[in-house]
Amino acid sequence: MALQVFLNASLRRHVPGYNPYAGLTIEVSPGTPVFRLIAQIGLPPEEVTLIMVNGVRQHSDYCLEGSERLGLFPPIGGG
Repeated sequence: MALQVFLNASLRRHVPGYNPYAGLTIEVSPGTPVFRLIAQIGLPPEEVTLIMVNGVRQHSDYCLEGSERLGLFPPIGGG
């Protein structure tokens, strides 16, 4: 099933031609863990520190169904 993936901030530089308005549409098999999808996209796993699935924070071992909206975020600092 098709999954919508949105990369935020510095993660975008890892995907040439990434369109932040459209995101990525990726086909995944049900039961695919997020960490496999991160590797498939080509993102360094240590740079993904926040994973949101349908607006809910999840861990990298969360298994996707394939129809979700996934947001991936790098470490963010501020003050």
